[in-house]
Amino acid sequence: MDRAEISIERIRAAVGVLSLVLFTHTAFWFGHDVFDQGILDVWSIWTTGPASGLAATTSLDIGLAALQLAAGFGALMQVRGAGGVLVVACSATLLFRGPVVWYWILDSPSDPWFGDLEGPSLTAAGSTCAVIVVVAVAQAVLLFQARQLEHRAASEQEEVLSDGLRPVKVTAAVSSVLLVLLNVVYILRNVVTAIQVGPGTLADLLAGKGTGQAVLAVSSPWQWACLTVLCGVGLALVGRRRPTATGFSLGLAVFMLPTAAFKLCGSVISGDLLQVPLGTLQSVLELVGSAAVAVLILRDIHGDGGLTMPRFDRSSPSETTGTVPLPSPSSD
Repeated sequence: MDRAEISIERIRAAVGVLSLVLFTHTAFWFGHDVFDQGILDVWSIWTTGPASGLAATTSLDIGLAALQLAAGFGALMQVRGAGGVLVVACSATLLFRGPVVWYWILDSPSDPWFGDLEGPSLTAAGSTCAVIVVVAVAQAVLLFQARQLEHRAASEQEEVLSDGLRPVKVTAAVSSVLLVLLNVVYILRNVVTAIQVGPGTLADLLAGKGTGQAVLAVSSPWQWACLTVLCGVGLALVGRRRPTATGFSLGLAVFMLPTAAFKLCGSVISGDLLQVPLGTLQSVLELVGSAAVAVLILRDIHGDGGLTMPRFDRSSPSETTGTVPLPSPSSD
């Protein structure tokens, strides 16, 4: 193993550890809610929402925690497709933790960000999220550096080191249809919200002003806008059948599944399942579609030689799996 390969392995280990640091932050606030309010009240918060006051977390944080944990262990255990999952985890952390920092910065005693609602300290949440944003930025830099090193190693050795797997046609087709449908739903939800409340109120919601769900929560319009971007990137990768697309799609599925399950459960408990048809459609697509995509991807990885990253012999690259080596997820 040459110096470049050693550096790549160290960077992969580093980004895996950083993902576990991101997960630890989310898990800490889960523990805060459980300790402060009890398990039964936390269950209600994650399904039907807090009855009064503010919680620290919402059901979206469950999906984020699952994604951060999967990315961390995937990188450390050298699971195939981990690069794409890491990219999603890093991006989602920045998109859904960054807003909490500006909530903290803009909050003031004369103009409380959450109005009269009381709960976990916004200063504590905002300051810890500021640290997590720095960690996520460092992780993004390392992922970019790993990509550069892998390009250089492939060029110097005239071979490609791989933990990647291009999505097969069936998986690519299912993923593409799901991502298109989800993007249509997300865009429609923001359009409908703008019509119902007006552009000014929508702008306040996008900024998170007075959302009143949880200290770490982003508003629904912001969530839909960010998911539109993530799904758009995933669609572009899947459409070109990049090796990164496999891990990226799996990361999106891991992120959406838990959140959608809790939202549907909450709608059933509260009897609101059919009162917001577009919201129910969104949750069903996220739950059923993500589960289907995850199963297809895991089947593809298993059929291509297993979950762990293969090591190809330079003189005979196809002996391990019977296929031509492909670029690693972080190389696209």
